[in-house]
Amino acid sequence: MCGIAGYIGREAFQAERLQGALAHRGPDGHGHWSTRLRDGSQLHLVHTRLSILDLSTAAAQPMRDPASGDVLAFNGEIFNYRSLRRELGGPEAFRSTGDTEVLLRGLVARGPEFFAALDGMFAVLWHDAARRRLVIARDPLGIKPLYYTRTRGGGWLFASEIRAILASGLWEGDLHLPGVLDFLRFGSLQDPDTIFAGIHAFPAGHRGEIDLDDPTRLRTESFWPIEKILSQPAPRDAEAWHDAVWRETVLEHLESDVPTGVFLSAGLDSTALLEAIPSEQRARVTAFTLGGELTTNDETELAAITAANLGVRHRGVRLGQAEVREWLRDGLAAMDLPSADGVNTYLVSRASRAADLTVVLSGTGADELHGAYGHATTLPQLSRLVRLAGPMAGLLRRGTVRAYRSLRGEVAAERLDLMLAEAASAWRLTQERRRFFTPTQIRGIWPGAQALLQVWRAPTDDLAAFERLDGFNAVSLAELRGYTRDMLLRDADWATMANHQELRVPFLGRRYVECALRMPADLRRTREGVAKPLIAGSLSEANRELVRRPKTGFNLARGQLLLGPFREDFHAAVQTLRERLGFTLDAGAALRRLEASRSAPEAFRLWAILSLGFYLAKHAPAAAPAAKLPGS
Repeated sequence: MCGIAGYIGREAFQAERLQGALAHRGPDGHGHWSTRLRDGSQLHLVHTRLSILDLSTAAAQPMRDPASGDVLAFNGEIFNYRSLRRELGGPEAFRSTGDTEVLLRGLVARGPEFFAALDGMFAVLWHDAARRRLVIARDPLGIKPLYYTRTRGGGWLFASEIRAILASGLWEGDLHLPGVLDFLRFGSLQDPDTIFAGIHAFPAGHRGEIDLDDPTRLRTESFWPIEKILSQPAPRDAEAWHDAVWRETVLEHLESDVPTGVFLSAGLDSTALLEAIPSEQRARVTAFTLGGELTTNDETELAAITAANLGVRHRGVRLGQAEVREWLRDGLAAMDLPSADGVNTYLVSRASRAADLTVVLSGTGADELHGAYGHATTLPQLSRLVRLAGPMAGLLRRGTVRAYRSLRGEVAAERLDLMLAEAASAWRLTQERRRFFTPTQIRGIWPGAQALLQVWRAPTDDLAAFERLDGFNAVSLAELRGYTRDMLLRDADWATMANHQELRVPFLGRRYVECALRMPADLRRTREGVAKPLIAGSLSEANRELVRRPKTGFNLARGQLLLGPFREDFHAAVQTLRERLGFTLDAGAALRRLEASRSAPEAFRLWAILSLGFYLAKHAPAAAPAAKLPGS
């Protein structure tokens, strides 16, 4: 688990700048490799290391293969590396015991096709010496980030975090205003956009290459055609197959040479994860739960019972108000892109890292993959209803919205109207379901947004194949390639790496995702009041009753925070947005409305405003001039 960066060009490149910006991702070591290209330009690969597998220098990066001359800089973990190593010659053929050398040797032997064999989370920069190219890749679900840009001098720059690109001194540009609009729509940025013009996220599940003899173009293609994979039916004994793949996935995610734990709540996903750990492995795992003041739920006691039922050591930590306030500000400062969420993960990560857990597993992604929120069922039903209405759909929409307005008010009616307008498209409808601010609300706080076009990011390169999916899978896949990737996974990465910690998400292992999506929908839908029945059915009797409780989780009391210790921070954030972007939001009036309503959704939206303003105050002044709206 590391930070990586790469550069192709003629400008003065200072590896120390990028290593410094990525030091929190890799405090255990750093490396730099470079070579001069035929046209006189340079190729640089940079690495900072958090040692997880093979703690010796034999696994240091950038790693060079002595036979081919190929060089690799890699961030992440390859969970099926042991089986791949056997295919490539066995342990005796390798100098190290970890996954990096396996990845390098596999690429040398099989070329870019090897990416399709990997089950892991990764961002890769590989110098293919024989073919004189730089090959780039990112894991199928986008668990690990990778950003790129063209530099001032026409070069290419890649890095694990945007802060490294900003620190390089090689990029200059403006804020990306459509990205700001997206942030207000969803509380996060949509890949491939970022909040800076010209800085893009490399697409998940894709590989790319740059010809080092003519480095003018980056060519990309998908190596994970999931829509085609889903055309394969599940085996006859589907549930037994699912159980076997799930347990193998968890076992592979436990590979570690450092202290390892599980983020344990009182809910189904983390409990199922803990139960899937083989009994002989449980002694080396610590279950960790965070509770304390300024949170809406404290699940420490229930989680301790769950762990005790399984014979797993449990560590519960309760934070006081002073710690929560201090750590939250540190979490806001640690964001690599602004997010409405994520600081809760930062708190859990920081507390567990202080308890000496370098690797942690979590249940992230299970809800979206298995349709636990219910809209994997209700949204396809809504879409079918609108299609069946045919020419009457417009009349039906207007009447429904009018009735809803009288019951729930203007904002709720606008949200419904937006969803009905996109009901013909499963993925657009799914995105609308995740909306933060409506267009009317956005115009009310940022009049300049009227000059911007709303951009839709399709969740696939093959929309025709996507449209042939059943509704349940279409919504699940749209969630995985939208909300899960762009908020949950991006937040999990920066929030844990800021604390020198690696987070693993077994529910998003490639083989497990393929398995779950190929399962018959009737085995995945909520039935008899039980959500995620495939997962729930695997629980022991001792823990089955615990997870039948209503879903809670570790959530911040954002309203209480905004009206108390973060009141002045909110005012400062709004002032930044007024100065930088021309926002017209009245911070005092917004907080008074929140105080009167005590609305949790409204508090969440205002926390998003706080995050955006805080981020721009920290990063934008040094990185970009004042943004201009189109036509200004």
